[in-house]
Amino acid sequence: MESSSTNKVDLFLVGSRKSGTTSLANFLGEHNEISLCNIKEPNHFNNTSVKSIDNYHSLFDWNKNIQLDASNSYTSNLNNTKNICEAIYAYNPKAKVVYTIREPLERIRSHYRMSYERGDLNTSLNEALQSHKLLLDCSRYYSQINVFIHTFGKENVLILKSEELNKCETEKSIIYFLNLGQPFEKQIGVDNTADTDYRMPKSIDRVLTNKLYTIIKSMFPKCIVTFVKSNYYKAKNKNLSMKLNLESKEILKKELIPEMHKLQTIVDFDVSNWTEKLNIL
Repeated sequence: MESSSTNKVDLFLVGSRKSGTTSLANFLGEHNEISLCNIKEPNHFNNTSVKSIDNYHSLFDWNKNIQLDASNSYTSNLNNTKNICEAIYAYNPKAKVVYTIREPLERIRSHYRMSYERGDLNTSLNEALQSHKLLLDCSRYYSQINVFIHTFGKENVLILKSEELNKCETEKSIIYFLNLGQPFEKQIGVDNTADTDYRMPKSIDRVLTNKLYTIIKSMFPKCIVTFVKSNYYKAKNKNLSMKLNLESKEILKKELIPEMHKLQTIVDFDVSNWTEKLNIL
């Protein structure tokens, strides 16, 4: 079935970056009631990738009940979050939103490592915390998701901890939230939730995503491809330091401890240990 003017994408996995969104999106996309966008992150509502609404709709299987857009860039830059949220609401006020969160220091280090590997950053972590706003913005969980709660209503926003994505309770909460008619066939693998997705630098991204590369890669077992990539990054990151200086520690405490306190007021699980880790930096 093709999209009609009444069809709307109705499920958005909006973040947070490096918090298991890829694993969760793939997991959701395996359910026979959910269509995961052919491009995992179409970025339609921040106008950076798929801009035409017709092209956007062509990326989904409209024979399924739920269409999923898993663009975590929708909550990457706090300055843009409100406009993006309003654009999604104007498009479909009945949409549901899922947001995953991760221990903030681990998320920042993982985000920094990915950005360094891809060539987005070539500075130390301490320098990046002062110059690369996204590192902090993506860990401002309360400020990011509260925009969606205020717009769509708390009953239409599901917040999940990446550390608990593989638990049965998480699956049950997803089934209830989306009103699915049947359970998932399998759980999310623990090893898929954070740092096992090795990405190549942007400078060769186009080469690595073309059809020829896909064909060549398919000729080798996945374990070999993963082994080659992981060793490439081990060599690249050999001298990469994650040690925080005093100034960086003070920045993290000042910016994120208030966020964690506010976050606790909107989630049903305990995040006090995250606050404690920030306090003892």
